[in-house]
Order: sequence, then C-alpha cells, then structure tokens
Amino acid sequence: MHWPNERHIEELIEFYGDPILHSSVNPSWERDNIVDLVPPYAMRYSWGPPVTKLRFHRRCRDAFGDALLAIKRLYGTQKDIEAHRLHLTGGSLMVRLMRGSTKSWSIHSYGAALDIDPERNPFRSKWRPGFIPLEAARAFQDCGLIWRGANGDCDPMHFQAAAR
Repeated sequence: MHWPNERHIEELIEFYGDPILHSSVNPSWERDNIVDLVPPYAMRYSWGPPVTKLRFHRRCRDAFGDALLAIKRLYGTQKDIEAHRLHLTGGSLMVRLMRGSTKSWSIHSYGAALDIDPERNPFRSKWRPGFIPLEAARAFQDCGLIWRGANGDCDPMHFQAAAR
C-alpha cells in the first residue's frame, strides 16, 4: 500500500479525511471512517485494562489486522506473545498533537497508528536489545506498515500507515 506522507498534511487529509473538529474528533468523520478491529490474541492497555477492540481508519485496518495475525503466527501461544510483551498497547485512535508539536496532529488522530509496549519502547529512544523484538517489528513492516524504530528513528513502540 502506498501511504500518504506524514509531513504533508494535504496528503494525509486527501487520503484519510480530516478527523479534527475544534481540537477533538469530528463525529461525522469518525462515523464514516473508523472501524473496529478485535485483536486475534488477548491484549491489554499498558496501564491495565483489557483491549476488547482497537479502532482504526477503514483504509488501514486490514494492514494492522494482518500484522497482529502475523504476530500470533510468529509466536504461536498467548504465553509466548506475553513473554515478548506484544500483548501490551498504548492504543490506536487518539486525537492529539504529535509529541513536542503545537500544531501538527499525531498519526493516531487519523486512526492510522498503533503503539506496542510503550513502557519498554519509550519515545525518544533508539531501538536496542530488550525493546520490541526485531522479528515482531518486521512482521508489521511485512504488512506494509512503517516502524518508527527502524533506521535509528526514535519511537520504537510506534507503527503507522503513513510514510516518513
């Protein structure tokens, strides 16, 4: 899939539509574009509650679903998935500014991103052993998603359906 470039707001809006209305999610945009994804294995938010569904833009939902299925196939059991902390998420759809920005909206605002194990894969950190396993990150990349921990980038928890 050819994703829009995250640095070109006009590309993002052309591809995903404009999710923002007065600094919160536009209800009509959300109704028309956001769909649920029930994870193929048990997940929970890093702060504790179980995840019953993740919410993504309809144009990238399948890529995230395929990536999570690939994780399930790669590790096989819930116990092994949990041993690698791949059951922990910081969430998907969240209308908010990019960290450190006062004007640019996060790719999460478009329903086009997912964070995995934010506690052990912190923002502003380059990937290193002990972070998300490289084979798990590759599973997301093989499904066409962009890993923000690749090539020395500094957000190893973050996978997105937007080019850099």
